[in-house]
Amino acid sequence: MLSTDRKFHFIAEINITRSKLLNSETSPEDDEVNWLFLILNDVRYSFVYKIQKNQDIKYNLPFTILLAFTFYEFVENEIELNKEYIVQRGEEEIGVIKLIKNIN
Repeated sequence: MLSTDRKFHFIAEINITRSKLLNSETSPEDDEVNWLFLILNDVRYSFVYKIQKNQDIKYNLPFTILLAFTFYEFVENEIELNKEYIVQRGEEEIGVIKLIKNIN
């Protein structure tokens, strides 16, 4: 798990499925991996996320996160709000993400 003691760039809504690498009892909150990849213009950009509190968190249902890109300067002029992007965990496509608000 990467540190969430960082500056977050966006509030986002993420909708992911359980990775094939996880057992069937794992919930999104139990997953030790808190960094994923967003696909933008066929390029993978890594991000760290922190699940917002006071939500019913389940796979296959959207939930709200704080998001920090690892290299924000590469995406800051390209990324769009309210547009869905593919999310990968390693090479595995696991869902979509929509950036709701820039908090940078």
